[in-house]
Amino acid sequence: MDWHAIFIFVLVILNFPVYRFIYKLIFSDPEDFDESVKFSFTPDFISFFRGKYWQDKWGTFKLRMYVFLCLAVVLLEYMAVDMVMGYFP
Repeated sequence: MDWHAIFIFVLVILNFPVYRFIYKLIFSDPEDFDESVKFSFTPDFISFFRGKYWQDKWGTFKLRMYVFLCLAVVLLEYMAVDMVMGYFP
Protein backbone atom coordinates (compact mmCIF):
# COMPACT_ATOMS: atom_id res chain seq x y z
CA MET A 1 0.00 0.00 0.00
CA ASP A 2 1.21 3.46 -0.87
CA TRP A 3 2.24 5.75 1.99
CA HIS A 4 0.05 8.54 0.56
CA ALA A 5 -3.10 6.49 1.08
CA ILE A 6 -2.07 5.55 4.60
CA PHE A 7 -1.26 9.16 5.41
CA ILE A 8 -4.62 10.39 4.11
CA PHE A 9 -6.39 7.72 6.18
CA VAL A 10 -4.48 8.85 9.29
CA LEU A 11 -5.39 12.48 8.58
CA VAL A 12 -9.05 11.59 8.26
CA ILE A 13 -8.97 9.82 11.63
CA LEU A 14 -6.95 12.50 13.44
CA ASN A 15 -9.20 15.32 12.23
CA PHE A 16 -12.34 14.17 14.06
CA PRO A 17 -12.05 17.05 16.58
CA VAL A 18 -11.79 19.48 13.65
CA TYR A 19 -14.88 17.94 12.02
CA ARG A 20 -16.74 18.35 15.30
CA PHE A 21 -15.68 22.01 15.49
CA ILE A 22 -16.91 22.64 11.94
CA TYR A 23 -20.14 20.79 12.78
CA LYS A 24 -20.76 23.11 15.73
CA LEU A 25 -20.09 26.16 13.57
CA ILE A 26 -22.57 25.16 10.87
CA PHE A 27 -25.35 23.30 12.67
CA SER A 28 -27.14 24.61 15.73
CA ASP A 29 -28.14 21.17 17.06
CA PRO A 30 -28.43 17.53 15.95
CA GLU A 31 -31.98 18.13 14.72
CA ASP A 32 -30.66 20.83 12.39
CA PHE A 33 -28.19 18.32 10.95
CA ASP A 34 -30.91 15.66 10.59
CA GLU A 35 -33.14 18.16 8.81
CA SER A 36 -30.33 19.07 6.43
CA VAL A 37 -29.77 15.41 5.59
CA LYS A 38 -33.52 14.94 5.07
CA PHE A 39 -33.69 17.95 2.76
CA SER A 40 -30.70 16.70 0.80
CA PHE A 41 -32.59 13.55 -0.14
CA THR A 42 -35.90 15.32 -0.80
CA PRO A 43 -36.40 16.51 -4.38
CA ASP A 44 -36.77 20.28 -4.73
CA PHE A 45 -40.20 20.13 -6.35
CA ILE A 46 -41.59 18.19 -3.37
CA SER A 47 -40.17 20.79 -0.99
CA PHE A 48 -41.66 23.50 -3.20
CA PHE A 49 -45.15 22.01 -2.96
CA ARG A 50 -44.76 21.58 0.81
CA GLY A 51 -43.83 25.27 1.11
CA LYS A 52 -40.31 24.51 2.31
CA TYR A 53 -38.30 25.24 -0.83
CA TRP A 54 -35.95 27.80 0.71
CA GLN A 55 -35.50 25.71 3.87
CA ASP A 56 -34.53 22.84 1.56
CA LYS A 57 -32.02 25.00 -0.30
CA TRP A 58 -30.49 26.29 2.94
CA GLY A 59 -30.31 22.85 4.57
CA THR A 60 -28.74 21.31 1.47
CA PHE A 61 -26.23 24.15 1.28
CA LYS A 62 -25.21 23.71 4.93
CA LEU A 63 -24.68 19.97 4.53
CA ARG A 64 -22.66 20.40 1.33
CA MET A 65 -20.56 23.13 2.96
CA TYR A 66 -19.86 20.86 5.93
CA VAL A 67 -18.69 18.02 3.68
CA PHE A 68 -16.63 20.43 1.55
CA LEU A 69 -14.90 21.98 4.56
CA CYS A 70 -14.08 18.58 6.08
CA LEU A 71 -12.56 17.43 2.80
CA ALA A 72 -10.74 20.73 2.34
CA VAL A 73 -9.11 20.43 5.78
CA VAL A 74 -7.71 17.00 4.94
CA LEU A 75 -6.57 18.12 1.49
CA LEU A 76 -4.81 21.24 2.79
CA GLU A 77 -3.08 19.32 5.55
CA TYR A 78 -1.99 16.64 3.09
CA MET A 79 -0.63 19.24 0.66
CA ALA A 80 1.23 21.08 3.42
CA VAL A 81 2.87 17.95 4.82
CA ASP A 82 3.66 16.61 1.36
CA MET A 83 5.33 19.90 0.47
CA VAL A 84 7.40 19.86 3.68
CA MET A 85 8.36 16.22 3.12
CA GLY A 86 9.55 17.16 -0.37
CA TYR A 87 12.34 19.22 1.15
CA PHE A 88 13.83 16.14 2.81
CA PRO A 89 15.60 13.60 0.60
